[in-house]
Amino acid sequence: MNVRIASIVSLVVTTIALAAGAQQLESRRTRDLDLIYYDKAHEYLSYHLARSFENSLAFHRKLFGYDPSEPVVILMQDFGDYGHGGTSTVPWNYISIGIEPFDYVYDVMPSNERMNWLMHHELVHVVATDKAADSDVMFRRIFHGKVAPIKEEPLSMLYSYLASPRWYSPRWYHEGIAVFLETWMAGGVGRALGGYDEMVFRTMVDENAYFYDVVGLESEGTTIDFQIGQNSYLYGTRFMSYLAMKFGPEKVIAWVNRSPGSKRYFASQFENVFGTTLDAEWQRWIAWEHEWQKANLARIRQYPVTPETRINRAILGSVSRSFYDPDRNLLYAAINRPARPAQIVAINVTTGEMTPLTDVVAPALYFVTSMAYDPKGRKIFYTTNNSRGWRDLNELDLNSGRRPFDSRRHSEALRQMENDPHSRLRPRHLRHRSLAGWKDAQRLDD
Repeated sequence: MNVRIASIVSLVVTTIALAAGAQQLESRRTRDLDLIYYDKAHEYLSYHLARSFENSLAFHRKLFGYDPSEPVVILMQDFGDYGHGGTSTVPWNYISIGIEPFDYVYDVMPSNERMNWLMHHELVHVVATDKAADSDVMFRRIFHGKVAPIKEEPLSMLYSYLASPRWYSPRWYHEGIAVFLETWMAGGVGRALGGYDEMVFRTMVDENAYFYDVVGLESEGTTIDFQIGQNSYLYGTRFMSYLAMKFGPEKVIAWVNRSPGSKRYFASQFENVFGTTLDAEWQRWIAWEHEWQKANLARIRQYPVTPETRINRAILGSVSRSFYDPDRNLLYAAINRPARPAQIVAINVTTGEMTPLTDVVAPALYFVTSMAYDPKGRKIFYTTNNSRGWRDLNELDLNSGRRPFDSRRHSEALRQMENDPHSRLRPRHLRHRSLAGWKDAQRLDD
C-alpha cells in the first residue's frame, strides 16, 4: 500500500487527460465500484477486474461485516514494467492497479490470477482502514468526511485520527493482514505460505541475525530496508500467521476489525483481543520462530546438501543473472547492496576480489537489471531505469571500460536478454513483450 505512488499516478492520469483533447477516460461502475481506465486497449480487463472486485468485496462483507462508506475508485493503468497496487482511504477510497504481469523472480510473489489477487490484497486495506465504529462515524459527520492531514494545519492530524483511527497503524500491520488474507482467499496460494518468506526467516536464524521488535522495525528496520519496505511485508505476514496458528484466525480478524466496542488504537485492540501486550507477544513470536527454524535446520542437516565453496563473503544484496569469463576467471554480475549504489561488478572466482565496473541507475528490486554478455566482443549489455518510465539499454565495453551505445547491436542484445540461458548471441531468438496487460512471445530473425 503506497499512498504517495497512488496520488502521483492519479495526478499523472488527470494531467494526461486534460492535456490531450482526444484522450477520453473510460469507466465501468457498479454500486460500490467506479473503475476508471484511459485506454480502450484495457477494456477487455475491465470486466474481469470488476467481477474480481465484487467477489472480493462479497468475501470481506461476510467476514468483516463491511459495507464501503462510499464507492471505491479504481484507476487501471499500465505505466510500469510489473504489476502492482496501491491503496488509500483518506480522504476517499482509492486503489491504483498496475495491470502489467507480475515479477515472479525467486518466487517472491506466489499468486493465482493477478487481477483476482490484487483485489483480494488491496480491498483488505480498504476494509481495515475505512470500516468505522460509531464514534468514527460521528466524527466523519462532524468533519463532513474523512480528513486528510496537511502540514500547514497540524491539528488536521488529530481530526484525521478521530475519523479514521486504523489508518494510523504501522505498515507491517496493514501489509501483514493483507498478505495473510490474500493467501487465505486463494486457498493457500500466497506469500504467507510461500517459500521465499520461509527462506528469509530460516536464513536469519541460521546466521543468528537480529530480529527487530515492534518499535525497531518501524524505525531502523524500514530505513535500512534497501528493498523498499519488504521488511514490513515479511515481519507483518509472519506475525499474523503466528497469531492465527496460536490463537486461531478468528482472533486475528477480531483484532483488525473495527467493530462496535473495539479500541481505536491498533495496539490497544490487540491487548483487548489477545489478553496480552503487543510487545510481549511479539517477543514470544521471535522465540517461537527460532525454535521452529532450528528444528527445520536440524532435519535438513540429517541429509547433507551438496557442499559449496564460498567465493566472496561480502553481502551482495540483490543479484542479477551472472556470466562467467573462463579466460580471466571472472564472474560478471549486477548487485544492489544496502546503502550503496547498484553496480555491475567483476568477481575473481579464485580470490573473491570484487571490482566495480559501472553503476546501474534505478535498479530492479530483486534481479537488479536485465543483463547480457557478449564473450567474443567482451561487452555487457544492461538496462537502467528499471520499472521507472521507459527502460534504457546500455553497453559496457570491458576492454576499454567505456560505455558507448551501438544501435546496430540493439536488437542483438535484446534477443539474448530475453531468451538465451547460455549467454551466447544467436541468429534467432524469442523475446517477451508486455503491453496493455498482455505478455506475448515474439521471434526475431536476422
